[in-house]
Amino acid sequence: MNKLETKLLKHYIGYEQPRDEYQQGVINETLTTANLYTFYLLTICMVISLIFDSINHKFTFGTFALFFIQQFNCYYVLSKMRKSGIDVTEFDDDMDYKEQVKILKNKTIIGAIQWTLWMVVTMGYIFPTLWGDPINMDFTQIMIFICSGILFGVLCYVFAKGKLNKVED
Repeated sequence: MNKLETKLLKHYIGYEQPRDEYQQGVINETLTTANLYTFYLLTICMVISLIFDSINHKFTFGTFALFFIQQFNCYYVLSKMRKSGIDVTEFDDDMDYKEQVKILKNKTIIGAIQWTLWMVVTMGYIFPTLWGDPINMDFTQIMIFICSGILFGVLCYVFAKGKLNKVED
């Protein structure tokens, strides 16, 4: 941690003296949990703000600000994790590696299906209803959503599998 981060942390947490390892661990765990909750609350507030913006037919600064804050948070966490190498999982056993790849396949299939359904519901029904447009879901739109969902699932699988490494003896 650099000096600025240490000063901000001391001010935010409210302590003056250095903390021991246990206290530092509790502080880090608390801040991690708070960041996790904040991420999901930002997402919910951003969707609600986007719905209100859609109803009023204008985009407000609040929606862009929530989106920017959430993206900054995501990119900051991802870059720190990648620099430290924490996002990579190593396997010594071939059986464990294959089992994890199988679990990963199932998770990405479920994620792709959920993403596709969410896109169909929001883009095909919710947003047209909010905008006062008629609901018009044809075969072409459904195929576009399905192809996009497949692409989303494949990309998620490729990126996640790249973080699984089998250690050779």
